[in-house]
Amino acid sequence: MGPIDLSFDVTDALPADVTEGRRIEISAWLFFPDDLAILGGRPVTMSLLSGGSYDKRYHHVVIPGHAGYSAAEHLTGLGNIVLLTDHLGVSGSTRVPDQKKATRQIVALANHAALGQFYERLAAGDLHPDLPAIADFVRIGGGHSMGAMQTVIQQAEHRTWQAIMFLGYTTQGVHGFHQGQKFRMADLLPEGDGPDYPENDRAAQRDNFHFGDVPEAVMLADDAIAVPTPSMIGLDSIKTDIIKPEAAQIYVPVLFGNAERDVSPDPHGEAQFFPKCTDFSMFLLPGSAHCQTFANTRAQFWNRMHDWSRSLRL
Repeated sequence: MGPIDLSFDVTDALPADVTEGRRIEISAWLFFPDDLAILGGRPVTMSLLSGGSYDKRYHHVVIPGHAGYSAAEHLTGLGNIVLLTDHLGVSGSTRVPDQKKATRQIVALANHAALGQFYERLAAGDLHPDLPAIADFVRIGGGHSMGAMQTVIQQAEHRTWQAIMFLGYTTQGVHGFHQGQKFRMADLLPEGDGPDYPENDRAAQRDNFHFGDVPEAVMLADDAIAVPTPSMIGLDSIKTDIIKPEAAQIYVPVLFGNAERDVSPDPHGEAQFFPKCTDFSMFLLPGSAHCQTFANTRAQFWNRMHDWSRSLRL
């Protein structure tokens, strides 16, 4: 069942100089199985964040004539409760008065506050009439690309989850591809601040985002859902070494997932940057570029997320 619209008021969790008296909300979509029996005795919740130029639709893509592009529906079909949230300043979530104050730490704090309310309401049984109170559940968080950056920052600072999924990102500096050549994205950072909410041209990113076998109609649908990205977190996400300090604090299990052609310059070297993590798993999705959601092999990625969640002792 889903998407079910939810909103979480995080005003009181944020500093007054950030909110400036404005009500600040985080927008979310909730998904859960039609057959609640498949949740089992201790349901797994997965909260997922999107990357730059995307909102929560990245994890729930609906394309007429092309079925099966929703990670949220796939994961609920396997027996998970899924929550998709928009970053502070993205799409349905509120833009703070001064975007420059929406640092990656503030954005992480807002999402942590939203997740806290989600877990409280899940335990109380007031999220949806068809979803009963669930006293005991597993808390797993994850994000793709910029959302993975935010997941690591949030976990390091707030310990929101019992395990995290670090997807389509890297601790070593985001790399891209142009005409078959790999380059460091930080080398393309613009001078100065630029606009607070820059628009994004997906067409220029097709080599990075999609394998050549992705249908043209699917890529056009992807282009059509592009949204402005807050520059504070958008630009930070391509800076080299931006999350190494936070990664070094992560002690919970980590699923690192990249694609065959993705942003990590050395996927097999990622584990060393999570020295406190005692359970680090890696999965590289074949036949995919950075945006695994659109790959013809996407179900393998989502199945790995589910299977990994069930392998943990939490």
